[in-house]
Amino acid sequence: MTYNKKLSIITICYNEPYLEKTCESIVNQTWQDFEWIVIDGGSNEQTQKVFDKYKYRINKFVSEPDEGIYNAMNKGLKFVTGEYIHFLNAGDYYFNNDVLLEVFEKHFVDSDIIHGNLYISYNYPRDDRFCITSNTQNITPEFFKKNMIFQPASFINSKMFFENEGFKFNEQYKIVSDLEMWLEFAKRGARFLHIPITVSIFNSEGISENPKYREIHIQERNLLFNKYKLNDNKIKYKPLEQIFSVKNSQDKKYKIITIFGVKLKIKRKYRKQ
Repeated sequence: MTYNKKLSIITICYNEPYLEKTCESIVNQTWQDFEWIVIDGGSNEQTQKVFDKYKYRINKFVSEPDEGIYNAMNKGLKFVTGEYIHFLNAGDYYFNNDVLLEVFEKHFVDSDIIHGNLYISYNYPRDDRFCITSNTQNITPEFFKKNMIFQPASFINSKMFFENEGFKFNEQYKIVSDLEMWLEFAKRGARFLHIPITVSIFNSEGISENPKYREIHIQERNLLFNKYKLNDNKIKYKPLEQIFSVKNSQDKKYKIITIFGVKLKIKRKYRKQ
């Protein structure tokens, strides 16, 4: 793949009230070796007027109905010609005007994923939070059971999406397809590099922070952890079950027999069909 720019910024949007902050933070960067790809879900006239002000700097603009966040992100990937990719969605914005200069000149080391720190803005109620991502270099899928790398603060080498096995966001998920991306990249042995700068400010009013989607978030996260074999095979017992019980392990491969608190693990036999 021939790279025209060092960086491709992908912004997805649908009627975002804080869109102007996103646009301003991009066009005001002191380092400009990037292309800007905008995938809009067919927003209202007010949103389109904001985009009209910045189309002089937008390299690819698509505005049409889509099938959700990850469908829009996959659309954006089709237009990438940059060596690295950064997803800066509408409503999020760079921490200051020198962020990209800091990342690609002052702190740049070629890696599969370069990730910095994130500032999360909580508006209702106001409870801002500064997040430092781990500086662990040898990241495995197990890392993500208790930790997270923040997509708005990460720059991903394009080869992770387009070379070898590649990667495409799973559009069946509503919330956790970006977590699947990290799990998959870690599984493949991707090189993660943490840099000590704050990259962006994340607007917490998005779907992943919305309380009404919490149950969906938990369900999807459990599905992912099962897929990557990250859920513990621990079984919860009621008091009487500590005296005697027979249960299957979570992966259904073993019988767990409990007798007066002593647990025996016996591999299950399956009849041939």
